Amino acid sequence: MNLIARILLLATGLTPTWAQSPAMPAAAPPVETFRLSTGPCAAEGYPMTIQFGAFVRPDGKTMPVPAGHTLDGIWGLSNIGQVVGDEFQPVPERLEILYFSYLEDTFYEGNFALPHERLRALLRTGFWHRRKQQQLTYEHLTVCVLPKGVVVVWLDGIGRQVLVGRYQGTRSDVDFRRFYPKSDRAAMLRQKLTAAPPAVRAQVQAGALTTRQWDAYLVQYPWQVAFSQPLTLTSYQVNFLSGEYIAEPETREMAPYLRAIRTPQARPVPSSLTFAVADEAGHKYTLRASPLDEAETQAAFQQLHAAHPAAPVTLLVETDKYVKAASFVLESGGQRIPLTKSPVRITALN
Repeated sequence: MNLIARILLLATGLTPTWAQSPAMPAAAPPVETFRLSTGPCAAEGYPMTIQFGAFVRPDGKTMPVPAGHTLDGIWGLSNIGQVVGDEFQPVPERLEILYFSYLEDTFYEGNFALPHERLRALLRTGFWHRRKQQQLTYEHLTVCVLPKGVVVVWLDGIGRQVLVGRYQGTRSDVDFRRFYPKSDRAAMLRQKLTAAPPAVRAQVQAGALTTRQWDAYLVQYPWQVAFSQPLTLTSYQVNFLSGEYIAEPETREMAPYLRAIRTPQARPVPSSLTFAVADEAGHKYTLRASPLDEAETQAAFQQLHAAHPAAPVTLLVETDKYVKAASFVLESGGQRIPLTKSPVRITALN
């Protein structure tokens, strides 16, 4: 059954066949479930409305994504999260969605397969919450709708947010009046365009609306962190342009977590960094750049990777001997690019 047929069947009030249980189900082992909620979002300046959204479970039942809201918020962050239906859900297999992009005057729809086993592994493992001193897990699926039919999904908890996937929808010929029966279409679209930021409005008027900005956010580079002085890293938090973040280790054991950031691994470009460190005398400090200058940092990663594609990038934290001043420098293949527009704030903790 396609997405539009699913929506129309729901509107009749009848129970669709994909939501009905067999008359006499065969005995089956208990299904593993997790406490999950869902939430929608859109990138700032690009208003959208999800008309229908649902994560489809292995049994065919659905976990709805809140619909009907005009979304114009922050990439990767939903402020409309809610639990709809059962609080505990099995790991979903697919996402079905229909949404309206105001600046394009276009409906988009999609039916996307999710990485089911990867989601299951992430939910089973979770992460160690140091303040609560307990193993927690992810609890929210965020769905971001973008121009040109692009949909991005994250799985997040109070200590981590990871990318589930970037998906490509298609234009839908659904009737505008079905969802906006009393709206003056032309007036509504003019109002949305007038309210858009000047740069976005210029894109629309030039017919140059594109998703390159967000696709660039998802690009990964092999990079690691190093320190110019003999500092001991005790914890860290990294937010990425991709909408992902790491604030907690996967397990109570801190060594793999601390080792990972100092080892070259494919990661998106960071958008903010916080390091808790101790010097040789035991003095503790927090070094923070929040946010990093997006254009400068992204350009530096791109430049170094283009010049030295086989070499990892090192984000060098340069400090003086007494940790009174600090700065970030990107290095690769003997080439250095200081991040001069991203000042590092130092806080002494004892």
